[in-house]
Amino acid sequence: MRIDKVHIKSRFKNLEDFTIDIDENAWETVLLGLNATGKSNFLEAIVIVFRDLDLIYNYNKKIKSPFEFYIKYECRNNHIEITYENEKYNFIVNGKSVTTEFTKSIDYYLPKHIFVYYSGISDRLADLYIPHQKLYYEEIIKKDAEITKFDTIRRIFLAQNIHANFALIAFFMFQDEQSEDDETINFLKEELKINDFGSALFMLKQPIWAKSRKNKNSLLWGAKGLVKNLLEELLKFSYAPIQYKERIEVSYKKAETQDRLYLYLKDKKTFLDLIEYKYKNKIELFNALESIHISDMLHDVKIKVQKEGVNGELSMSELSEGEKQLLSVLGLLKFTNDEESLILLDEPDTHLNPMWKWKFLDYLDKVVKRKENTQIIFCSHDPLVIGNLKKNQVQIFKKNKEGKTEAFNPNISPREMSVSKILTSELFGIPSLMSKKLEDLLNQKRYFQAKISQGLLQEDEKIQFERLIKYFDSIGFNDETVDSRYNQYLKLTSNYEEFINRKYTKDEAAELDKIAKEVLEEILKEEKEK
Repeated sequence: MRIDKVHIKSRFKNLEDFTIDIDENAWETVLLGLNATGKSNFLEAIVIVFRDLDLIYNYNKKIKSPFEFYIKYECRNNHIEITYENEKYNFIVNGKSVTTEFTKSIDYYLPKHIFVYYSGISDRLADLYIPHQKLYYEEIIKKDAEITKFDTIRRIFLAQNIHANFALIAFFMFQDEQSEDDETINFLKEELKINDFGSALFMLKQPIWAKSRKNKNSLLWGAKGLVKNLLEELLKFSYAPIQYKERIEVSYKKAETQDRLYLYLKDKKTFLDLIEYKYKNKIELFNALESIHISDMLHDVKIKVQKEGVNGELSMSELSEGEKQLLSVLGLLKFTNDEESLILLDEPDTHLNPMWKWKFLDYLDKVVKRKENTQIIFCSHDPLVIGNLKKNQVQIFKKNKEGKTEAFNPNISPREMSVSKILTSELFGIPSLMSKKLEDLLNQKRYFQAKISQGLLQEDEKIQFERLIKYFDSIGFNDETVDSRYNQYLKLTSNYEEFINRKYTKDEAAELDKIAKEVLEEILKEEKEK
């Protein structure tokens, strides 16, 4: 699955007549740009395109897309073009216009998985996921919902924090089926320092759907299907199950009494005994565990792990946000790591430390082991994450003079620049690597130096200059360089008061560029005359 081109024709949020040409030969593409330029909206639009196609032609849902579009992508060695205009779809496969063939074989022409991760606090992507979540829920609560029918991750999957717990359980419960040098287990041990599984406490609550039922007071509140099967097994193997009523503050105005059930699996052996005859692989176990969450029966799950350097077990809730984020993203990607998948990540590096940011793309290669025909598109605001990418793997989102967002490749590859250069290049466009305060002080010092050379420094300015000299000496700062031409440039530009107390506006930048060009021309003229 590789997206090549997308044209959002009608308006979708802040994207209108928006075109992006992605290098379909690149495994990953990063979207860069200021906030509100439409990066997340673009990812959202991609989800809508494939979500609606799946719902319309696999589930006979009547859906009207919120925008008109054209998309070109490759899937299972087919070159596919889809246009949606005037509430009608047009399909072209390998250069031929088809309709019946495409809609009847829709699964063959759609990605097997669309994995979505959003690090923000809003439900923008979660809301898109609701129709598929409902369809999946209706399947897992059927009486004949056996776990063998749920041996794969569903097509559109939204990763949430709770999934990190399920992924961790599944990995350690089926550790024996993997080779000793399995990258996932090595990653858990080497990077997260998690050596093994400890225990699990499932904190269940009475779901909303059970409050009106006759059996609402039963032990499992009338649960059905997949979740019933799992909970019955958990009951058998749990240590001293506890059922009680708890008064919960649902808002500052309201409190209510909720039924609770606590099921505790005291160690790894107990969990292994539970799954021995019930679950064949980690995906089946993961889907069973997630059924509790989807059925609105999970208040919380507290997993304890054995972690290096920690006496006793450590709760998952005690892990840092970065550890949980890395575990959520990489752990879930392992489950969707199939052929023909599309992975959409919106700032998957938000909470990571600098070292993990720097290694992030390596983790995707080594831990996830993504397939050759799987594509990753992600948003980032961090130069450390994108440092190894080529320019064809980068799309810069920027608003033009008319206020419309455009997407284009940079002139230079991030891999050809240092982190500091990436920050000040067109990729991020930061005016200076110094703090604004420090740069203002430095420019003021240079301005005073220029006035000294001209014999124009006033007494009060002399006092300020001496203070600045002492300050820069105290912090070990030297503004002289080994480049004589650059030193000459600094000397000449320091004659202009415009470089002091910068505002970093567009008009100011244009004026400073004008002055800089004049100074450079003066330097070149002097060199020619020598």
